Amino acid sequence: MVRRRGSRSIGSDSPRARAAAVSAGPPRPLDVAVRLLARAPRSIAEIATQLGRRRFAREAIDATIAALRERGYLDDAALAHRRAEDLLLRRGHGRLRVAYELTRRGVAASVIEDALATVMEGRRDAEFARLALCRKFGHDSRDRLKDASARARAYRYLIGRGHPPEAVIEVLGDDDSR
Repeated sequence: MVRRRGSRSIGSDSPRARAAAVSAGPPRPLDVAVRLLARAPRSIAEIATQLGRRRFAREAIDATIAALRERGYLDDAALAHRRAEDLLLRRGHGRLRVAYELTRRGVAASVIEDALATVMEGRRDAEFARLALCRKFGHDSRDRLKDASARARAYRYLIGRGHPPEAVIEVLGDDDSR
């Protein structure tokens, strides 16, 4: 590293950085988990996987997860509710996509069902599909979806966003009857 006169060395070559790395010792699983959670919300399974990849002992991983749950930093139910709310209400995704994403993240099926039931509040899948269709094609989507190719494009769009086929057919069928 080239040092200019009067400037401080920055980066991993600096004496301060080397001293901090030596004195810190190996990372603790709790420190690693907190750093992971600081970047983005994660499920219990994701934290356990990440700690396992870093070769921490199973007992240390379990103790870390217990400590994080006790402090309220890890809560799969809250994560599922926030993610379901974001995907369903703000991003126009369907129930199937939400369930897929949360399952992929290691959230239990019962927790996913509870989160979806809470967020959907008795509303039907067709209402969410209709909302996504209006966002994509505008509120005058009835006029835009008259030909078969436009309807096929709308069908593929809604299915790709995770809306159940029955709901998509109902929504596109509603547009035919108007």
